[in-house]
Amino acid sequence: MKKILVVEDNPINMKLFCDILEVNNYDVEKATDGLEALDRMKNRKYDLVVLDIQLPKMDGFSVLEKLKEEERRIPKVVVASAFAMDKDKQKAKMLGCVDYITKPIDIFNFLNTIKNLLGE
Repeated sequence: MKKILVVEDNPINMKLFCDILEVNNYDVEKATDGLEALDRMKNRKYDLVVLDIQLPKMDGFSVLEKLKEEERRIPKVVVASAFAMDKDKQKAKMLGCVDYITKPIDIFNFLNTIKNLLGE
């Protein structure tokens, strides 16, 4: 079973992401801020991370920067954000994210993106 970390501070979005992933047989863990996400990634291995940009304590861009700096095994990171500007997408991809989904999400597109990135 593929393990996915969802990093999202909005409870409604967190529930939506987790429900979609869990019903499709993914092992899902949650983090509600950037620091918690980094801590979880230090102690566990994930196949994929769904990362919001606007997070408390440490934003998603800073999380990506920290992962890049540490040069450790970086899971595939999909950014799911309401920031839809091209400059935000380019910055996230420059920092190592493999795909960028804008909110509100299209459920089928979200799930297909996850499956494709996990080689399913």
